[in-house]
Amino acid sequence: MFRELKAIVDIIRSAASDIGRLKERKNHEEMALDLLRVYFLFYDCVKEGEDLLAEAGPDPVKTVEAMEQWSALSTLDRWEAILKRQSLRLRMLMSFISGQHHLTVANPSLKKDITDVIGSKFERANSLHAIGSALFFMSIFPIETDSAERAKYVAVMAGAKDRIDMVASDQEIANLRESLDAYRGMIERFLSYEEMMRLSNQARIDTYFEPSPKMGGRKV
Repeated sequence: MFRELKAIVDIIRSAASDIGRLKERKNHEEMALDLLRVYFLFYDCVKEGEDLLAEAGPDPVKTVEAMEQWSALSTLDRWEAILKRQSLRLRMLMSFISGQHHLTVANPSLKKDITDVIGSKFERANSLHAIGSALFFMSIFPIETDSAERAKYVAVMAGAKDRIDMVASDQEIANLRESLDAYRGMIERFLSYEEMMRLSNQARIDTYFEPSPKMGGRKV
């Protein structure tokens, strides 16, 4: 998942590099706000994803099996809450990105480039489309009762089948963070300090999902 997210960040950053041309236009702040919303959704995906992998380890099933039953059930509930939030973020990301008509005008190939990265759920099991679909259906149809099957969804998020390559995942996360820093820096270059603070605050409110012990919900 993290590798594909990085590729999308880089595509949007490249397409939005001419945001300065909108400085005198009425929709300048609207576009900047959407770009910041996208930033925070990416940021939260990598932050909670990294924390979840660190806790679950390379084999989430064995991690859960080593716990007392009460602890395992509590842990699985918390992991599922994180995965639900990840699913919501991915869906919201695609909604914001598809609505970036300013970027599409500037770069007509934007949507095709992103679609190529997302891939198809029939193309490969670890495509971003397949991962997002699996997490979405897990969140609305929580039919798995077996602890091992529930734990496997952590590996699904990482784009793995069973065991997670922690070294590769750590590198993908580091690369994504580097791209996100460059993405945010690109936005900062074209906004005043006051604009950046005000719009960042609004974007943070619009994209924040309140963590809870059992399920994730949009903070209102």
